[in-house]
Amino acid sequence: MAGHSSFWWFTAVCLFSVLGLMASIYIVEDGDVLMYNRLRLKATDSHVYVMSVSNTTLVNSVTRTLLTTPINNQTGQVTLHCKTVCSGSAGGICVPLDLAIFVYKNDTPTDNMTFNLQNYNPVVRVARTSNTSHESSVLKMERCNLEEHFPGVELIPRQTSCAVIGNSGILNNSSCGDFIDSHDFVIRANMGLIKGYEVDVGKQSSLNAFNRALMFSYGSAMGRSNSSKFLKTRAKLFDHMQALKESILWYPKQLYHRNGSFVSGRKFRSIIDAIRHNGFTDIRFAFSWKPISVAREWGIRRTGTLGLDMYAVARTFCSNITLFGFYPFYKDLEGRAVKYHYFDDVKFNFSRNKGHDFSLEHTKLKELERQGKLTLVVRDCKPRT
Repeated sequence: MAGHSSFWWFTAVCLFSVLGLMASIYIVEDGDVLMYNRLRLKATDSHVYVMSVSNTTLVNSVTRTLLTTPINNQTGQVTLHCKTVCSGSAGGICVPLDLAIFVYKNDTPTDNMTFNLQNYNPVVRVARTSNTSHESSVLKMERCNLEEHFPGVELIPRQTSCAVIGNSGILNNSSCGDFIDSHDFVIRANMGLIKGYEVDVGKQSSLNAFNRALMFSYGSAMGRSNSSKFLKTRAKLFDHMQALKESILWYPKQLYHRNGSFVSGRKFRSIIDAIRHNGFTDIRFAFSWKPISVAREWGIRRTGTLGLDMYAVARTFCSNITLFGFYPFYKDLEGRAVKYHYFDDVKFNFSRNKGHDFSLEHTKLKELERQGKLTLVVRDCKPRT
C-alpha cells in the first residue's frame, strides 16, 4: 500500500512540475520591433523550431519542448526562417516560401513597391533562455503568417484548374481558346499576344510572367526619350495591357538587393508607373520571394525556361494543370510546320541554342503527364475545317 502511495505522490509532483514549466514559456513583444515583425506563437501553431546554441528541437501541438524560465527577463532578436508561408485572407492557402508569389495590394503606391520583401526573413524578439550571448540568431519555423510577417502583399488563392500557356506555334489553328478560357486561372508568358488570336489562345489572363529581356526592353522604353523605337515599344505594351484587363504582371527573377537598388527593380518600377499613368488601374504587380530557378532541382544543367518556372510555381496553388503551347519542335504530330511563336515569324534553331535544354524539359513534362500530374496539349482542340 505504501508503495502505491509513493507512486501517486511522485506522479503528482512530476505533473505539477511540467505544468509550471509550461507556464514559463512566453514571447516578449518589444516596442522597438514593428508590429508585423512580432512573433505570436499560439497553441494552434503546428510546427515551430526553437534554436539554441547546442541543438534544434521540433515543437508541435502534441509534444512541446519547454524553454526554461528566461534569465532576468532578457530578450534576444532572432530571424525567422520559414519553410512555408500561409495566408488567411487567401483562403488559408500555404505555399513553399521559395516558390511564393507576392502580389502587391491594388492600393499600394508605386513608390512603395520596392520589392524589399524579396529574400526577406522577418525579425522578431524572443525570450532568452540563458546568460550566454551565444544563442542562435535564427528561429526556424514550419510556417510563417503572410499578413503578420510579410505586410502589404497577398498570395494567389488556391485554384481548382489552371491553364499555363507557352508561346509555341503549335497553338496556331488549334482552336484551343474556349478550352483555355474554361480554366479558373490562366497563366501566360512574355506578353504573348491575345488580340487577334483569341480563337486559338483564349481571352482570359490571370497572371502574366515575363523574362529579363522583355523587362529591359519595356523598362528602357519608359524613359524620357521619344525616339520612334521607344514610342513603338510603349504603344505595344499599352495595347497589350488592354487585353490583360485585370491580370497580374509578375517578374519571377531578381528585383531587390540588400546592398542597394537593383537595376531590374528600377526597370519594373518604371513599367508599373507608366502602366498606371496610362489608366490601367486594374493591372496588379507581383514578384517572387526568391528568384525562381528550378532547373537544378529538375536535373537540368542549362538555364530553365520561363515556361518551366511558371509550371513549377503553378503547382503550389493549382489542383489541376493543363499546359498549352509547350512544344519545342519544327513539325506537329501530323507533320505540319510549326512556328517558334504563334504570333510572329521569328526563326529559332532549337539544336544550336545553348541557353535552354528544350528537349529535356519536354521529356520531363511528358513523364509528369504519364504520372497524372499535368495534361500537355499538343494537338488541336477542335477539328480543322
